[in-house]
Amino acid sequence: MIFEGFLSYIFFFVYIIVYIALFFYVKKILKKEGFNVMCMFILTYALFYLLVPFIQTYFVIYRNEESLFAILLNSVSIEEIFLNFLLAVIFLAIIIFSYSVRTTSITKEEHKNILISKIEANAQYIKKVIKGTDLLFIVSVLSILLLIREAGSLRNYLSLGALTRGLNKDTSVYIRSSYLKLVTASVIVLFTPYMYLFLYRLKKSKSLLIKLVISLIFAIIFLLYNQGRAPLIIFLLPFLFTFKNMRTKNIFSLVLLMIFVLLSLDYINAFFKYLAYGYFPTGNSSKYINTFLGEFSYPFANFTLRHNLVKYVDYRLGYDYLIWPTSIIPNSLLKIIGFDKDTIAFILTMNTNAYSELLNLIPNGGIPVDFLTFHFYQFGYVSLLIASIIVGKLIKYFDRIFDFFRDEFVIRVVLYRLSFSMINILNNNDLSAIIRNRLDIVVIAIFIIYIYNAQKKIKCE
Repeated sequence: MIFEGFLSYIFFFVYIIVYIALFFYVKKILKKEGFNVMCMFILTYALFYLLVPFIQTYFVIYRNEESLFAILLNSVSIEEIFLNFLLAVIFLAIIIFSYSVRTTSITKEEHKNILISKIEANAQYIKKVIKGTDLLFIVSVLSILLLIREAGSLRNYLSLGALTRGLNKDTSVYIRSSYLKLVTASVIVLFTPYMYLFLYRLKKSKSLLIKLVISLIFAIIFLLYNQGRAPLIIFLLPFLFTFKNMRTKNIFSLVLLMIFVLLSLDYINAFFKYLAYGYFPTGNSSKYINTFLGEFSYPFANFTLRHNLVKYVDYRLGYDYLIWPTSIIPNSLLKIIGFDKDTIAFILTMNTNAYSELLNLIPNGGIPVDFLTFHFYQFGYVSLLIASIIVGKLIKYFDRIFDFFRDEFVIRVVLYRLSFSMINILNNNDLSAIIRNRLDIVVIAIFIIYIYNAQKKIKCE
């Protein structure tokens, strides 16, 4: 660790105070309520916005100098880094405050009724859940099979992820444009294993077990095609958390798990390189801190450089809150109403091009827009403040669902998947990207809300 002047010692002291405060707050959540959405949100938020500035300040010799965002972040002074760290802390505090303020009171009797909630396998709404899951299972599996046939072989399909990854890569070179919507539909396969595991634990049916196994196989095939390290890890973690009815209430185990995940990134990346190009990368592995900054510093870099970026991007004035449906509507249909998708300036492209302009370099991949920067792009601090309040309330709503099913083990794997979605939402909050690439999260949220409301209705009868 390197200290540059007297201020760096003061900053260090503040960093440690914030970390200790968050540690005890998360520990309190784990002890009282167990692992829930808010717990995962704070841990992920701390990783992207609170840990990165600390490492960027005190581990200067390990700074990443390869990515566009890292190059610009390296030019920022430690004083400015610290100020943006404090701003990130303030917006986290607003989210926590919004989360903590109750809009409705719950009596002791109502809370007691919540804790004895029991999902009945023969409930009418469960039959609808099975039919809905089966339908999405069929659609997603058929989409993958059609894409494999279009690619020519399973091996060609698995290599497409690397060949088409990047800002200016044209997927239609490898897949007919009429098949591109199948890529979005195939994402839903990641939703089906969690639902089938929940339904199998509920009903113990052989047919559900077979569907669970098949859905797992196709989910893994899709993840290998996608070649994203984070999606693969996030997909597996909910299963680990529910193994042998495990309840995670120890913050140290969560920290150790996060460290293990970070250390495994290089090895997973090497495996994906082999799938795409047929060889493992050679040479010495980069230092772990350098790799960490190269992988996880872009949310904080975006937020720190927001005023420079907005000079190129300009304020979006809510544009990104409105255009997200176009990401899943075929362009042929949009043209009927005189709307061409090719003319839409998506925020991912604008954000990446802003970095390119600032550095006068050609980008070789897109730079996603994180939670804080995405909402700042709309109306500045006003939209960011409103979004923080709304997110706090939204997390509270989903944690009520967690509380409702607190002692219901069968559904826990689905709830944990919802918790881990906080990683995806924080590091890429672009609504268009979420609908296009993370449709499985949207579907899981819809199903959980449906099950929650149906179960509440049964309890009230």
